[in-house]
Amino acid sequence: MSAAHAAVAQQYGEATYDHISLTPLLGPWIRNDQLSEDPVAKTGERWPGNNAPARLLRELAGDAADEFDTVLIRVIDGSIMLQDGRGSFLTYPLDLGEYHRPRGNVRSRLLRLEDPSTIQTATREWRRVETLTRSGEQLVRVAEFHGGGPGSVEFRTVYERPGSAGDGYVAKPATIRIVPPQRHGELLGGRIRVQTLVVDPRIATVDFLLDGQLASRANRPPFATHLRLADPVREQTLHVEAWGAAGEALGSDSVVLNRLDTPFTVRIARVLPDVDGVRVEAGVWVPRAAALERVEFYRSEELVSVVSDLTVPADGTRVTVAARIVNVGPGDFLRVSARLVDGREREDAELLVGAEFQNEIDVQLVQLQVLVVDRDGNPASDLKPEDFEVREDGEQRQVRNLFVSNDIPLSLGLAVDSSDSVLPIWRDLQTVAASFMGSSLSPGDRGFLVDFDDRVRLLQPLSGDEALLVSALGRLIPFGGTALNDALLFSLLQYRREPGRRALVVITDGADRHSRSRPKQSTDFAVRLGLPIYFIELDPTVTQAVTRFGDRLIDADSEARQRQNMRNRLKWISQRTGGRLFHIRLAEVDPPWIDRIELVFDRIEEDLRHQHVLTYYSGQPVGDPVEPEVRVIRRGLSLRSAVPLAPLRR
Repeated sequence: MSAAHAAVAQQYGEATYDHISLTPLLGPWIRNDQLSEDPVAKTGERWPGNNAPARLLRELAGDAADEFDTVLIRVIDGSIMLQDGRGSFLTYPLDLGEYHRPRGNVRSRLLRLEDPSTIQTATREWRRVETLTRSGEQLVRVAEFHGGGPGSVEFRTVYERPGSAGDGYVAKPATIRIVPPQRHGELLGGRIRVQTLVVDPRIATVDFLLDGQLASRANRPPFATHLRLADPVREQTLHVEAWGAAGEALGSDSVVLNRLDTPFTVRIARVLPDVDGVRVEAGVWVPRAAALERVEFYRSEELVSVVSDLTVPADGTRVTVAARIVNVGPGDFLRVSARLVDGREREDAELLVGAEFQNEIDVQLVQLQVLVVDRDGNPASDLKPEDFEVREDGEQRQVRNLFVSNDIPLSLGLAVDSSDSVLPIWRDLQTVAASFMGSSLSPGDRGFLVDFDDRVRLLQPLSGDEALLVSALGRLIPFGGTALNDALLFSLLQYRREPGRRALVVITDGADRHSRSRPKQSTDFAVRLGLPIYFIELDPTVTQAVTRFGDRLIDADSEARQRQNMRNRLKWISQRTGGRLFHIRLAEVDPPWIDRIELVFDRIEEDLRHQHVLTYYSGQPVGDPVEPEVRVIRRGLSLRSAVPLAPLRR
């Protein structure tokens, strides 16, 4: 049994009829082009003439080509349901050998359920007879078309499980994740509220542990609690353990609160009057196992001192470095830059020096990811710091630096809906998604992949290896419902404290019937994190009055209302985070949906290439929230988005 086949059995359990396991037959199947015959090509070769039977056979083969691309098989209401590559359904009641008329002029019957399972379908006129046989790891479809008289053609289509040609790795569904508590300062202290994302329906109890000691227990959704942190504030480990109703361990997650091993950071700590100048003291925090190469001190843009003989404690605590700078005038500013041996550089805010010096300097470097567009909505380039105006509480702040996208690494997430609604377009979707990831990531950038149906999985953690990302897309198994809210929150949690530019692209059918988290939870965290989120909604558009979802009948009007409500929420999130919402109707054929989604990916990639990172120095102390007002003052341009970034590492 292949890993992908086993994953279907593990996720959806055993379905049986008269003690015969139906599970090997169920789930998604995708055509293997190398093992299958092309119906159009074979029919054209066998019947090249212009007589009526030949024309009819070629027409039947052409109509069936895309229909044979995928097969999805379920058991619903005591019948086997088969969905073809066009999204059409046929049902087969579990009565062996008996013909049924599920719709119109079609007859269907089950010939055999045990291995090899066999299903047969025929039109009433017997112009088309198909037999589906599952044997081992393959599903084989033999289709015979009759064009009148002796004219006929037969061809084979071989299906395999999605991912069966991959490396055998199947991502495990997520169970529980900690939603990082919101900070209102540099450190967390006192009583805090801790929320979790629970995406495993079997979870009945969640234990919350602080530094290994049980601090609280939640026995019902949303599995959140309040905890009191240590006083005085110190580094603490928050750990959660999820348990099932029978006491079985289902999953866990951990985060470090108030981590003392902060990311590589430098801050000007004190500026003291000195003979003919000032004495500048800077604090440098060096990550564990890293080596500090040098610290440079600048007066305005002039390098005035370099300190390279440095000893860093093994535990990565703060290092204080000082230098004397002379001839400092009221209009000058100070800048301190620290460099690690591995090439990473960080610098403090360029601190303006006034007439009086402070014994303790508490300044905050604010970094904003901005996207500027012209009158036609196209991303602008060739921007300069003087093109922007930044104000805090009405007071103007000077823009110090403006980095272009190539200067700042990108962390790009792609979350892909793998519910069964996307099965008919799955292979094309994989191709365009892989192309997008490959073209959007430059050297130094990283990406990750999440897939979701009614469960959520991390297919590939953050990686700069394009081959890993592309191969992960091949492991997706389109089968199941949709848990969009869970997937959005889970994807956002992958960023944690990732620095630099960030963006998330979510491809979805726009429905959500299986999320266990509250919609407000993912919405609030998306706005709080502040990275641009791009939604691509692939709308299958229900055309029947009633459609079937799983074991339920869904009214088309109700379906439309649900989708519109979700679309409104996704639009609001994308606008608040500086992203976009794209809506693609799969039922429209001119132009084809794949051409339209390629254009969407091109627009997103264009946005990412034109992202800039703007830095300025806030009047608020480090850790305090800031709400700057940013304007573009160059004529003909406007600001589409300005969202805060995690600490910048260059």
